[in-house]
Amino acid sequence: MSRIRTVYGLLSLLILLLGMVIYLLFRDFDNMIIFFWIKKPEFLKNSLIPLKSSIITDILKYNIPDMLWLVSAILLFRFIWLYKNKIQTVYIICFYLIGSFYEISQLSGKVPGTFDWLDLLFFGIGAFVEGLLNKNFILRRCL
Repeated sequence: MSRIRTVYGLLSLLILLLGMVIYLLFRDFDNMIIFFWIKKPEFLKNSLIPLKSSIITDILKYNIPDMLWLVSAILLFRFIWLYKNKIQTVYIICFYLIGSFYEISQLSGKVPGTFDWLDLLFFGIGAFVEGLLNKNFILRRCL
């Protein structure tokens, strides 16, 4: 069981880092809120690997990192509460709701960011795939 917990922790960290790498390599940092408050480092003046805008590259740049952020957090919750399925489920559902609420509240213009239906779709895809993998490979075989 401690091996499963270690795998959850490592996967959570790796998936978070993958999302960060996508940001660093492909994103334009001009509209990121954090750089309104702090000076942008010189190496972030332009995206490191510019991509032509297309459906695939836009999904890679904008939606996949958000999905990876969500999946990373879910894996972290599973890591923390591995043996407490009810508590784990409550936190994961709350996190789904918070992520969705944050994305939808961007429609008001009072919350920073740009609302995108594809973000919600990819949140759902990431959560569904993670839940399926957890159910089929962890719960049925190990717990």
